[in-house]
Amino acid sequence: MGNLTAGLESVQLDKICPGGFTHLFTQLRRRSNLITSTHIAYACYFVALLNRIKRAGDKLKSAPGKKRSHRLIAELHRDAGFKIGIIGAGRIGHLLAKFLLQYGDVYPDELYLSSRQADLLTDMIDGGVAFCKFNNAHIVEQCDIVFLCVAPHHIRYVIDDIRDRIKPHVLFYTLILGYPTLKLSSLLQHTHFIKPSYQFNVLVDNDESLWPLANDMETIFGNELLMKRLSLENEDQNDSLVRDDDFVPSLFYALLNIIKQNTTLTRIEALRVVSASLFNNPDLDIILNEFKQSETKKTPTNESFSEFDLVHLQKEATVIRNLLDNNPNLRQLFSDTFISHYTQIKPTHS
Repeated sequence: MGNLTAGLESVQLDKICPGGFTHLFTQLRRRSNLITSTHIAYACYFVALLNRIKRAGDKLKSAPGKKRSHRLIAELHRDAGFKIGIIGAGRIGHLLAKFLLQYGDVYPDELYLSSRQADLLTDMIDGGVAFCKFNNAHIVEQCDIVFLCVAPHHIRYVIDDIRDRIKPHVLFYTLILGYPTLKLSSLLQHTHFIKPSYQFNVLVDNDESLWPLANDMETIFGNELLMKRLSLENEDQNDSLVRDDDFVPSLFYALLNIIKQNTTLTRIEALRVVSASLFNNPDLDIILNEFKQSETKKTPTNESFSEFDLVHLQKEATVIRNLLDNNPNLRQLFSDTFISHYTQIKPTHS
C-alpha cells in the first residue's frame, strides 16, 4: 500500500526512459515518493491532533503533564470525532483516505469522499465510509475538515459546486499544486485554509541512500530515521529533506481555532493544550510567556482567543515561527512528537 507508481506503466522507468534519461526519471520518482509521503504524514497527523481535541473537549483542562493518546479515549468511549471530507479521491485522495483510517483516528463513519469515479473506490465502500459518491456540495455541507485533492484544472468546477454551500467553520486543507490559498479564499469568501508548500533539500537528488525510490508508506512511517527526514523542524535542519517554514505555525493557529470552536478553554488553557499536542509539553514557559507579551496582552487571561485568519497569517511573521527559528530545542520537541505518532502507536479503525 502507498507506492504511488505501482501499476502505472506510464511512469515505469524501463518502459519510458531512453538510457540517457534514466537518472533524471529516477530522481523525479524519488521526489514523488518523498512529497507524497510528506503530504500524507502531516495530513494524518493534523487530523489526529484535531480529533484528540474534539473527543476530549473541556476534559483537556485537566490534561496530564505528558500527552495522553486520544486513541485510548476514543476506543473506550467512542466520543464523536470530526467529520472528514475529501474532494477528489484519485490517487492522492484515495491514499489519504486509507491512511486517515489508520493514523488519523478517523472511523469509517466519519469519512466522506467525493469522486467522479466513486464506484471504483470499492475498498472504501466495503469498509463502510459514511459517503462515497460524486457530490462536492454535500462534502462541505456535512464535514468539518475538507481536503482538496483535485487537479489544478478541476478546481474551478469544484468552486462552482461548493460556493455558498460551505459551513462557517469548515477548515480546508488544500493539496492543490500551484493554486494559492489567497485566491481560493477570495473566490470562496472563506478564511479557514491550510496549504503546505514543501521545499526539497537538494541532498535527496545527490545522495540516493537518503530516501527510498518506491517504498510503501507503511514501511516509511514505521522507520524512525526516514520519519526524521520528513520532519519539518529538526534541531539540525540539515537532517530534514523537506522544509516549509509556514506549515507548523499554521497548524498551531488552526488548533487554537478548533479549541475556540469546540471547548470553553481560556487562552492560557488553550496554549497549554496546543503545546502538549505539538510539543508533548503543556508547560512550555517559552510559548506561554511570549504570547502573554504579544498577541494576548490586550485580552484578559480568562477569555478565549479570537479566531485567527489562517490565510493572512501565512504571510506574516508569527510568534510561533520566531520561537521555532530561535530555539532548536523547541524544533526538536516538535520533531520527536511527530515521529512518535507513527513509530510508537499504529491503530486502525478501518
